[in-house]
Amino acid sequence: MPSLLRRAALVAVLLPSIAAAQTGAALINKAGANTPIPNPTFPGQQKLEYKVAWDVTQGPAKPEDAVAGFAAPASFLVEADQNGLDRKKVHLAIIVHGTATQSLLGNEAYKAATGKDNASIALLQALNEAGVQVIVCGQALVNRKVPRDKLLPFVKVATSATMARATLHAQGYATFSP
Repeated sequence: MPSLLRRAALVAVLLPSIAAAQTGAALINKAGANTPIPNPTFPGQQKLEYKVAWDVTQGPAKPEDAVAGFAAPASFLVEADQNGLDRKKVHLAIIVHGTATQSLLGNEAYKAATGKDNASIALLQALNEAGVQVIVCGQALVNRKVPRDKLLPFVKVATSATMARATLHAQGYATFSP
């Protein structure tokens, strides 16, 4: 667990500068960087279909920081590539609620709310382009007064995080917290 906290802290510090410098696959590779393991004895299996979703609830420590939890699917994509998995067999989703909800706003709305640019946008766009579903809890939108019409255009709205999690589970997804 301590290594996960160190990794999250490192991502929170580095992601804003990474996001400003890179986009797309390069940003995913940078945000999801890890130590490659040569000759693993329990590698990802080529024949399997991977369906993974992450609950992302923690917003940034400071408004100008990116949400650290958004790096988890980037890391999985990097690991899938390291294992030689066919990306057509990798299906990922992020279920956003809690204090992370506001990070799904477009930059103009985020800046109006926080006074800072939204450092999460570049990675979220790169993940969306890579096929990662970004789903927000409708209850969190209402409770946190986040305007639905100001969300990034690719964000899907669920009635609740619980319903999103249940639906993805019924579709065969495993759900994790970063």
